Amino acid sequence: MKDRPVKKVFSRRLYITIDTEMDADIHWKKANPPEFSSVLEGIPELLRPIWDRYNVTPIYFVSPEVVENEACCEVLREEIKKGAVIGAHLHPEYISPCRKEPSDIKAAEFPCNAYTRDIERQKIKNLACLIEHNLGVKPEWYRAARFGADADTMAILQGLGFKYDSSLTPGIDWSSKGGPDHRRTPLHSYYLNPSDIYSDDGLTNGVREYPVTILGKRFGFWGKIFPDLWLLYRWIRPSHMSYLEQKHMIRKLKKTGITDIVMMFHSMEVMVGKTPYVRTKWMQKYFLWRLEKTIRFARRQGYRGTFYKED
Repeated sequence: MKDRPVKKVFSRRLYITIDTEMDADIHWKKANPPEFSSVLEGIPELLRPIWDRYNVTPIYFVSPEVVENEACCEVLREEIKKGAVIGAHLHPEYISPCRKEPSDIKAAEFPCNAYTRDIERQKIKNLACLIEHNLGVKPEWYRAARFGADADTMAILQGLGFKYDSSLTPGIDWSSKGGPDHRRTPLHSYYLNPSDIYSDDGLTNGVREYPVTILGKRFGFWGKIFPDLWLLYRWIRPSHMSYLEQKHMIRKLKKTGITDIVMMFHSMEVMVGKTPYVRTKWMQKYFLWRLEKTIRFARRQGYRGTFYKED
């Protein structure tokens, strides 16, 4: 009998995470009725070829309205067959209790602050059940809409059996917009301490946090005098970051010993006219070029787009 091949566990890993939602427009206004071109076309036609070329295991954080659409579920089931991971992405407006009609939704909410702890818990639970029922997988990963997660959120996740979270944004304070202050978040992955979710106290169990990879301000000295906006920070995010910026970030992260890099973008960002970032066919090609070049460079630095869950 032939020996089974042993899977290699890479010491450096690139987690490519996609917030998978309904289409928007160049002003971030969501379509009404909902449209899903980024899922129905963007994933199979634009992203899947890249995943296959570089052996990427993407993590799709899916919003409730996506999981309620059967055509989207068909695409995601195919992705699951190819190894993709499905995570829960709570846009609380779109799921009970306290679900809102599309016409009543003025802006995306921070789940941890827009609702009581009990309602937030029920919404996360309902989304997890919806994913399990419609996609056949129980989600172990979570990311809050607008990165709206706090200590209560993490306690909820642990109680519901989630293993991983990726809601925290190092260095960024969302409180001026009604969200949490994530400035104390470490850059590296770590097990969350219930008494202080921004402290890595060496715990070895519970929910493991994979913060979105964000360094300080962009534009060097001049960045310090610009307003404190998320857009002016350095993310591993091809939406608004150049390839050169992301390349320099990866080099710096490697030198500082960061072994887990978390890239994020929205599914709509790959489509023309569905976000502010891609308004023409040329911009779409440039976005995909930045995405692929960043993955390729990360691989050369020893970061792989395939990961294996901890035992």
